[in-house]
Amino acid sequence: MSNLTPEHDQADALRARLAEVEYTTERLEEALGGGRISLSPADLAVHERRLAPHDPLAALVRLFLLGQTLSAGDLGRALGSLDADALRRAGWLEPRDGGIRAAVKFVPHGDLLIVSDRDREGPADADWVAGIHPPSVTLAKLTVRRRVARALDVGAGNGIQALLASRHADTVVATDVNPRALAIAALNAHLNGVSNTEFRRGSYFEPAAHERFDLITCNPPYVISPDKRYAYRDSGLVGDTVSRQVVEQAAQHLNEGGFAQILINWAHPPDDWWTTLARWVEDRGCDSWLLHFGSDDPITYAAGWLRPVAHEDSDRFRKELGRWLDYLASLGIEAIAHGAVILRRRSAQANWTRWDDVTLDRLEPASDHVQRVFDTQDYLDRLDDERELLDAHFALVEHHHLEQTLTCRDGATELQTTVLSLDEGLGFRTGLDLHATRLVQLLDGHRCLGNVLAQRAAEMGLDSKDAKRFETAALPVVHRLLHLGFLIRVAAGRREQPASAAPATGRPSRI
Repeated sequence: MSNLTPEHDQADALRARLAEVEYTTERLEEALGGGRISLSPADLAVHERRLAPHDPLAALVRLFLLGQTLSAGDLGRALGSLDADALRRAGWLEPRDGGIRAAVKFVPHGDLLIVSDRDREGPADADWVAGIHPPSVTLAKLTVRRRVARALDVGAGNGIQALLASRHADTVVATDVNPRALAIAALNAHLNGVSNTEFRRGSYFEPAAHERFDLITCNPPYVISPDKRYAYRDSGLVGDTVSRQVVEQAAQHLNEGGFAQILINWAHPPDDWWTTLARWVEDRGCDSWLLHFGSDDPITYAAGWLRPVAHEDSDRFRKELGRWLDYLASLGIEAIAHGAVILRRRSAQANWTRWDDVTLDRLEPASDHVQRVFDTQDYLDRLDDERELLDAHFALVEHHHLEQTLTCRDGATELQTTVLSLDEGLGFRTGLDLHATRLVQLLDGHRCLGNVLAQRAAEMGLDSKDAKRFETAALPVVHRLLHLGFLIRVAAGRREQPASAAPATGRPSRI
């Protein structure tokens, strides 16, 4: 793979050229049709058909997004006054089949422009640097976005997490063992006008030894495999060792009150994904939220990671699948989970650990939700008796909706189910009965919970004894709604922001 050593003036000139032809998310979605940017093989031929001939934007899309080889004429239309030879010497362009193609790809994501290596044609080089992919987006959405002094991105890859953190951190340190990844991450920082980020080469937390941070993000090479080849995927450590180590080390590098968000894979017994993770975070001086996105059996897991091999060579795929399964069987692995750990250092008091299943297709930017859940969990953990909830004021969060299912019977409609859904953060959903549905309607923050329940009991015509039973039955419902982040505590009739919340700064991003 070519070295990537562009000078800043070349990077600035290319960014100016891309801006000149409006190489933006909106314009690319318009040019490619369908309202989205997709680089799947099935879409590439369609994109090519939609692009207008002899158009500078179309030529740049073919070059830097679709990875096509351009003729001298098309290359000239794409680059305008840019020096193609200088870009080739810098490692951005390379000769191919009598023409020129890009050695890297440029993909706009909101107001960010992200450089990464081209999608693979056959086996990737060991130092191949991925673009923004679903795990990148998941980690970005889970990250707490509050103003902090110092942030750390471990295993920076193309640098996207560091760039996002730079908008609400005074300084950012980004580490990676792959020098090409650091070069691309530094290039992305320059292209996007980020100057408060330092890039350090080394393994995981080693380049930041003995330092502490207010925010840590980490998307490590967590794949449980017998391989050591790919820096972006393989740790070379046995089983899920890398996931355990980054969780343990992240806790050691957090300032008091600081948050860490880490994506991981881990092996677990069937039907018990949480016990292993609970051991990893025990006695680390942190409150811990363990998130489970799903689990696979060894065959599904191995086949998924070997899918590119299957497309290239079916015989090789069978051999590789057998090798992976032998490795997983040798470790006694029955199931492999993928998920995340969110830590918050709080060493002065006893720590709590909770775990939840998360549906990724409902995940939205979760900073507010994460902070609300941590603050609410602190509150719930301090309760000596659930009846203390009766004296507190609660309100339903703004971003929610109710879904009700009706059936027709005997000429009338009948309510079957009611589901309360969160339209932010982790997108939790919970079923409500008729009484709980009416209760959440009454929780507006103006009265304490005890008074709200008394009103509801009066509406139902309950005597004092039955009202007390109703009150007792309602408390676990309110507790669960708090636990999931549907409710916020309100002081003096006003909605409270999470105690740890602080405004993020900088431009918005669609990631």
